[in-house]
Amino acid sequence: MIHVLPPHIASQIAAGEVIQRPASVIKELMENAVDSGADRIDVVLTDGGATLMQVTDNGCGMGPDDALLAFERHATSKIREVEDLQNVHTFGFRGEALASIASVSHVKLRSRRKEDEMGTEISIAGSAVTSQEEVVCSPGSDFSVRNLFYNVPARRRFLKSEAVEMRHILEEFHRVVLCHPERTFTLTHNGNAVYHLPACDNLRSRITGTLGKELNAQLLDLNVDTSMVRIKGYVGRPRDAYKKGGHRYFFVNGRFFKSAYLHKAVIRAYGKLLPEDRVPTYFIYLGTDPEIIDVNIHPTKTEVKFQDEEVIFQMLQAAIRETLGKFALGPSIDFEIGAMQHHIPVPPAPGEHISPPRLCYDPLFDPFRETPGETSPILFEEQPLQTYENQVIPLKKKYLITPVASGLLIVHRQRALERIYYEELLPKFRERKPVPEKLYFPVALNLQPSLSILLEQNRDRLFRMGFETDDKHNVTAVPPEHPTDGPSVIASVREILTELEEEMPEDKYGERLSILLAKRMAAEDQENSQAAYRSLIDRLFACNEPNNTPDGRSCMTLISLAEIDKYFT
Repeated sequence: MIHVLPPHIASQIAAGEVIQRPASVIKELMENAVDSGADRIDVVLTDGGATLMQVTDNGCGMGPDDALLAFERHATSKIREVEDLQNVHTFGFRGEALASIASVSHVKLRSRRKEDEMGTEISIAGSAVTSQEEVVCSPGSDFSVRNLFYNVPARRRFLKSEAVEMRHILEEFHRVVLCHPERTFTLTHNGNAVYHLPACDNLRSRITGTLGKELNAQLLDLNVDTSMVRIKGYVGRPRDAYKKGGHRYFFVNGRFFKSAYLHKAVIRAYGKLLPEDRVPTYFIYLGTDPEIIDVNIHPTKTEVKFQDEEVIFQMLQAAIRETLGKFALGPSIDFEIGAMQHHIPVPPAPGEHISPPRLCYDPLFDPFRETPGETSPILFEEQPLQTYENQVIPLKKKYLITPVASGLLIVHRQRALERIYYEELLPKFRERKPVPEKLYFPVALNLQPSLSILLEQNRDRLFRMGFETDDKHNVTAVPPEHPTDGPSVIASVREILTELEEEMPEDKYGERLSILLAKRMAAEDQENSQAAYRSLIDRLFACNEPNNTPDGRSCMTLISLAEIDKYFT
């Protein structure tokens, strides 16, 4: 028997498309605050948003009738005709957000227009208005959302921990603040100030103020203006690319969006400049005619369709290549001193006198005379036995090439060292926890809020991996054999925290620490000599799994004689 669902059930189903977690509420309320023309937006959270989410702005505010109508489904001030969908300039336009939020939480709205003497306060629970009255309040709007999913127990049970939900909220917060540097934003969690971002006059200041001052030295300016699209923003230097984590943002007309297609354009622009398995940081702001893009694709409004996406792809790729070339980050010719195997004689200048070489010898030396009790000198010292005897040729300080019976063996030096050190370290950390070694000078991490939350939640895990931290987020001790310089310590802790976003079994800590230390030790090992190269190949072949690094990358490859012969046939 088919029947129409009651309105309260239908509204909860529809809310699931728009409101998926506390971060969804923050996104919708912050976007509404921006659309209201506010120049200051304050966000207050309790328990990662599960208990309270409050967004206050000083925008245009609403009168009593509009404030009540705003919670009706598909009630909006942004569009009136179908044609308006082709010219959307605001974040919101569907009229679904407030209705969806009100259907699954307790909402209180206080709002006043600048021209009104009194404001209005509305309380709603599960889409039902419980009260509306006049109040004294500041101009603008103040939304308080409590007890999210109180009437949908299944959805509430699926909320993650406070730290996880807070990270999602921070991501939505970043997406709004990064494209509106002209506004002031604050964020408070459990009574602690997390962000205070004053209005500024450029994007670089907002990016570094939000995500860390260390980004300032890494970002390269991107600025191209064409008749179809304006591309501006910043891209990161290739050497600062991330394996995990990092910052990658696309914006169009002040709206954040995701695009795997345009991300591919960025990666192709970098080409071989990027280290393997690394992804660059970028903040790319596109400006174009709203009529050639469609933002009405998905309820979350994070997908955008361009009328001529291929042209945007080519323009973006060319713009990034131009930026990288402008800052001399393209490939260069490397004249290695070590590759100069022969001395090149320089002829004397005209009229220059060159003294003949002098011979120094003992005219009284008798090679046949023997002195009683005198032993003959050892002409050749005994050398340690080496199992690998062939010549090893270094290439670009990255590869080692050596002949073997079946062809040419090419070894990736860095990866080979990672495998060698990993197998040396693993037995030490698999059976027992590493004992942290105190640092003479603590290393300040200067973490951004998202990683600070992770650190607080995983301080004991870090300790079990050998990293000890204090209450001020300084590293005071590191595992044995870990480099003690600041950059290495910071890089290791950041990498661990990024990976701890996903659950890691405790029995994997030793393995993960061995991989981490092996990478750091391999990067520190810069010994360049024939003896060192031959020793490396000996140690690599003594490993249990010499072909791959601990994380599965290839350590070596063999070019067979048959393959070499093909080039000469």
